[in-house]
Amino acid sequence: MLKAVSISAAHDGEPLFTGVDLVLGAGDRVGVVGPNGAGKTTLLRVLAGELPPAAGTVTRGPGTRVGYVPQQLAGAHGTVGAFLTAGLGELAEVTARMRRLERELADGADVLTAYGEAQERWTTLRGWTAQARLDEIRLRLDIAGLGDDRPLTSVSGGEQARLLLARALLDAPDVLLLDEPTNHLDAEGAAWLARWLTGFPGGVLTVSHDRAFLDTAVGHIIELDGIHDTPQDYPGGGYRAYRREKTRRWQKLLLDHEAQEKDRRRWEADIARTKAQSLSVETTVRSGVEAPHLRRIARKVAKKAKVRERRLRRQMESVRWISEPRTRPPLALAFPGDDAEPGEPLIGVRDLTVKLGGRTVLDSVDVSVRRGDRILITGRNGAGKTTLLRAVRDAAGVPVAVLPQTDAGLRTKVTVVDHFRSQVPVYAEDAERLLAAHQFGPDQWDASLRDLSAGELRRLLLAVMVNSPARVLLLDEPTNFLDFDALDVVEEALRAYRGTLVTVTHDRYFADAVGHTRTWHVADARVHVS
Repeated sequence: MLKAVSISAAHDGEPLFTGVDLVLGAGDRVGVVGPNGAGKTTLLRVLAGELPPAAGTVTRGPGTRVGYVPQQLAGAHGTVGAFLTAGLGELAEVTARMRRLERELADGADVLTAYGEAQERWTTLRGWTAQARLDEIRLRLDIAGLGDDRPLTSVSGGEQARLLLARALLDAPDVLLLDEPTNHLDAEGAAWLARWLTGFPGGVLTVSHDRAFLDTAVGHIIELDGIHDTPQDYPGGGYRAYRREKTRRWQKLLLDHEAQEKDRRRWEADIARTKAQSLSVETTVRSGVEAPHLRRIARKVAKKAKVRERRLRRQMESVRWISEPRTRPPLALAFPGDDAEPGEPLIGVRDLTVKLGGRTVLDSVDVSVRRGDRILITGRNGAGKTTLLRAVRDAAGVPVAVLPQTDAGLRTKVTVVDHFRSQVPVYAEDAERLLAAHQFGPDQWDASLRDLSAGELRRLLLAVMVNSPARVLLLDEPTNFLDFDALDVVEEALRAYRGTLVTVTHDRYFADAVGHTRTWHVADARVHVS
């Protein structure tokens, strides 16, 4: 259905990946993983035809339809109904043309021939099934409650993710290219999507850092690791199988490299002894001893040393030579602690009622946060979790650090260093040192926020939180857009964190790893505390 041959891509002149070969057929389920900024989204956009490859070719099978689902709605405007209807492709255009021509006919215009042609095309495209398809997909993706006239700007992040997927499915694709499809989906939605994909007859290639989703939905993983230009291939399983195999390969590489280095040191020691022997013979000859055979020995020994040096050099330059295994610079993360006595009341929300678009999201809610609490907020998309978190932030009488769910309002021309210093009052050189600890090198200090990948922007926000004086952290879907290495570090740091933590998350791996002392479950405009 989809074939890529030796495709490459670059960003600002730096190669992201080279030599990617991929064949995606019916029933294939491929996951793409790797660190933020390694080129995963770029790879999807090249495969979708949105970007041309720097080299190589991408071809589709005859009649193959490709559905591309990006991470977020870019520049959301218009209504839910118009957005979904546009997913019908040509049928949406033909239907709109028919409605326009009908109005013109009613006004007496001579457009009967054009109307007949549009109606014939509408029939060919089976236009009478459009509404049924819309209704079915909206029901299956749990967005039936979103009115057609509702502005896109008013829907939640999870509802946006479902709308994007629904629009792609309306075009009846043969291949689905999904970029972080479970971001903003609740646990039930992510589980539903994984189940639905198992029954999808076409091919699926998905970029994801959702470990549970990868375990359920894919059987083959490709990694763009940010170290090698070429992709690393891990067939035969999901996330757990990938991590096991990656660990096995790394350990084998370390052992092979260690054995090779021992062999190299033995060669170098032998060459050094041979050179010393040759020098000793030459010294004896120069001392005046008449021994022609010694000159011959000296020449042979010197030649032997040069031959061994050449052999060692050729071996080190060969493709078989194992270079020192490399890893990405580690992410440093240690949240500031709070040594005050736990249990002290910090934040109280009383009789909170919130209405949005005529709907009561929260009704007479009373919750409180005590020092040392680790609170997990759960609930379906649109239940009001983010609204509740904002109310906690607004009611706080102590400094709080907030990690938002989306990057809304952050995609500006402001540079990484300037944004960091606007939030953390430090000298420029100190800002650069602190940013380096969060995997922001000198080449990124002057990059604008709008040019960062979603994961890189997430790491920047975490860097600000870590260096803030706040001892209360409010995290809204903290695992969104983070790569596996960053997830491991964030989970470890939050496990060790001595402070107050309020977290909205659908990532059950993350919730279990970090731990919590209380749960607020948001449902039916109420908060159920346990």
